[in-house]
This record gives sequence, C-alpha cells and structure tokens, in this order.
Amino acid sequence: MKTKHFLIIMILGLQFCFSQVPTSDSLALKAATLKIEKAEHERISLEKQMALEKAEKERIKEFEKAEKEPKKLDKARANVAKDKKRISSQSKDIVKETEKFEKLKRKGKLSPNDEIKWLDKLKKKQGKLKDLENDLKKSERKLDKLD
Repeated sequence: MKTKHFLIIMILGLQFCFSQVPTSDSLALKAATLKIEKAEHERISLEKQMALEKAEKERIKEFEKAEKEPKKLDKARANVAKDKKRISSQSKDIVKETEKFEKLKRKGKLSPNDEIKWLDKLKKKQGKLKDLENDLKKSERKLDKLD
C-alpha cells in the first residue's frame, strides 16, 4: 500500500515539475508575440499614414483642377469670340474683294489670266472662311463641354 501511495505521489510530483517548465517558454512566447504584435501595429500604422498621404495628394489635385476650370472656361469663351471676329473680318474681306473684282470686270480692265487669278484668290478666301467656320464649331463644342 505504501508503495502505491509513493508511486502516486511521485507521479504527481513529476507532473508538477514538468508543468512548471513551460512557464519560462510561455514568457519567451509572450515576448515573441508582443514583438510580432508591435511589428504588425507599426505596419498598419505605416499603411494608414501612406493612405492619408495619398488622400491628401488626391485632394490637392482636385483643388488645383477646380482652380483651373474657370480659366479654361474663360479661355474657351475668348476663343469663340475670336473665331467669330475672324469670320466676320474674312466675310467682309470676301465681299470687298468680290466688289473690286466685279468693278474691274465691268470696266473691262481684266485679261483672261487676271480674271483666273482673281477667281482663284476669291476661292482661296472662301476656303479660308470655311476653315474658320470649322474652327468656330470646334471652339463652341469645347465651350459646351466645359459648361
């Protein structure tokens, strides 16, 4: 009987001894876990900081874009006005040149070569007028996009 009690006490004693050994391992494990958690926290903090910086850059870009919009709108309006003025000037010039051509033709002061030159000159001016009208359409489309 004493032997049985002795064996039981020995087994319990050994279990107690072995159960104490992991305590030092658990401290090392806790320290390693703390290091890992700290590194993870720093990584997350860095990611948050980078996200905030990126958001700040985006906000600055949007602000600069908003500042440029009125300037673009004013420039587009100025281009439309300038194109209209050019068209008006070109139209007046065509009318003036046509009248001059008709006057010379009525007086009979034009040779056949001169008449061809005048007609060619008027045709070029009308082509330029069409180009200016196309430019005006483009300018108006840009203005419409900005509005």
